[in-house]
Amino acid sequence: MKPRERLRRRGFEMLEAGVPKAEVSRRLHVAYKTVWEWGLRLRRMGSKAWRDRKQPGRPRKLTQGQRKRLLRILVRGAAKYGFETDLWTLKRVAHVIRKEFGVRYNITHVWRVLQDLGLSAQVPLKQALERDEEYIRKWLQKKWPKLYRKAKEKGAKVVFVDESSVSTEPNVVRTWAPKGSRPRLVHSAKRRKLSLISGVTEDADLSFTVHPHDITGDDILRFLKLLLNKTPGPLMLLWDNATPHRREDVREFLHQHRNRLETHRLPTYAPELNPDEYVISHLKTRELANFCPVSEAELKLGLKRAINRMKRHPQLVHRLIQGSPLFIGKF
Repeated sequence: MKPRERLRRRGFEMLEAGVPKAEVSRRLHVAYKTVWEWGLRLRRMGSKAWRDRKQPGRPRKLTQGQRKRLLRILVRGAAKYGFETDLWTLKRVAHVIRKEFGVRYNITHVWRVLQDLGLSAQVPLKQALERDEEYIRKWLQKKWPKLYRKAKEKGAKVVFVDESSVSTEPNVVRTWAPKGSRPRLVHSAKRRKLSLISGVTEDADLSFTVHPHDITGDDILRFLKLLLNKTPGPLMLLWDNATPHRREDVREFLHQHRNRLETHRLPTYAPELNPDEYVISHLKTRELANFCPVSEAELKLGLKRAINRMKRHPQLVHRLIQGSPLFIGKF
């Protein structure tokens, strides 16, 4: 209920109860003329007349059928309509409306039309051309449930592993500041980077190692040893097909520990399947948001503190990994 409707309803109730108009005006802090109009409205239209009356306004230029057709065009994409890029802008949408329906809208009204169709301005998700959608679908529907059931039968803990990096260049997000005064984040122009290997289990247990160089096979071996020492019993590890994972000494290590450590490849070019991607994304965009370290040592300290904060909140990590399409624990 809108505030003005709530106020009007209260006024109607008081008038029906016989409260004088002047008293209603005083109690509700409204003009006497307004109360007088309420009284007329009450006599003419009844006790339900406190609701706002719909204002018809100007008729729409696009019919319901035309709006549905426009939505289908937009959903198919700009490239399929004939534009060079698959990007919808207000100017392009206005061009489509004029070409298809002979209706001219200014840019501001096109924005209103798009909102009314249930659309919003969004940043597109980048996707590799080499991505095999059919294989990813089959892997998700058939292979993954089998792997998960196999891990449960063996009593193995499922661990999702990924590599990433952070740098002294700040990950800028929004902050509050006085109007017309854009804030500044002062940081060093000399960019320094740290690499990290991370792993997360289905019960939100985090493991991290941090390195001052690009990830190598030796770093992978140290991380695998960390997992084996940290977690008793068998492990089922899922990761991508990165070069360090395929190094000969890594493969030899996995063979030597095959009784405890079983590995499987996630589909290529499908990072959204790996729950660890969501953990790393939160680490960068939330825990390290607007973080401006001036040295590698400060970056490493801030990174470790951010990791420890996440480790202290397993419920947060659990919500993050549930964002993956793997539907942890649903089998």
